[in-house]
Amino acid sequence: MIRTCFYFLAAVALSAAPETGKVASVSDDGWAKIESPKGEKVFLRRFSDGDRKVGWVGRTIRYEVVTEGKEAQARGIVSADVEELRQVAEVSDSLRRETVDKGRLVTRMPNELMPNMALWDQDGRLVTKRDFLGHPVALNFIFTSCRSARMCPASTTCMKQLGDALAKLPGAAQVRLVTITFDPETDVPGLLRAYADGYGIDHARHRFLTGDVGQIKDLMRHYGIQTMREDGTIVHNAALIVISPEGRITYRSEGPSFNAEDVAARLLKLSGTAGTMSR
Repeated sequence: MIRTCFYFLAAVALSAAPETGKVASVSDDGWAKIESPKGEKVFLRRFSDGDRKVGWVGRTIRYEVVTEGKEAQARGIVSADVEELRQVAEVSDSLRRETVDKGRLVTRMPNELMPNMALWDQDGRLVTKRDFLGHPVALNFIFTSCRSARMCPASTTCMKQLGDALAKLPGAAQVRLVTITFDPETDVPGLLRAYADGYGIDHARHRFLTGDVGQIKDLMRHYGIQTMREDGTIVHNAALIVISPEGRITYRSEGPSFNAEDVAARLLKLSGTAGTMSR
């Protein structure tokens, strides 16, 4: 069933154009030194707590400048690494062609392979489908500014419970959890990091992904997730998808909530260690 989530947009004073540069250092209090592309200037920009934890040191980034008082803050930080952007564009173009070719039959059914992807996680690292092959995976979609307690917050809470259940099972070390935002323009890596921290997420097991808008829209179609924006709301359905180590979809649970112990048992069985489950 499709339900409604509410989100709010705040007006801020942005710079006329995004800045791009290489992060030289980030202090404990969030001040970052950023070198301009040609190295002729060094900008001092305040990072959010999430971006401070991501760090970005040594990385080329793009961001907007927000001036609050005398502080110049870097907001909406994303990777501007040329090679990473090339990889993302290649995957996005390939997935777009596949989506068009499949037409109305685009939604992947059980036993079909998961689609390819190239997205950034909450640590600013580029990850692809290949990074999850060999691991049982539970995957869902959310957006961080959802205010309907029964939707995205409930889904993230269930994923947290799933992670906690898996942490108690010795045979579940290889299981991975994946959450993809369907609001990538807002949910950049630093914001996803702060969001995950707010739920006490185990970052080693659970990746929150964001990136190219077109690619994510196509991924949503392949996973049967629908959204619509209307007058400050996002209307969407929700589902949990379980994927085998071989990359095949094995199970789908409709709705934002699910039984964490049942899903943990499915994932453990896919890992080949179901016999190690403690009772």
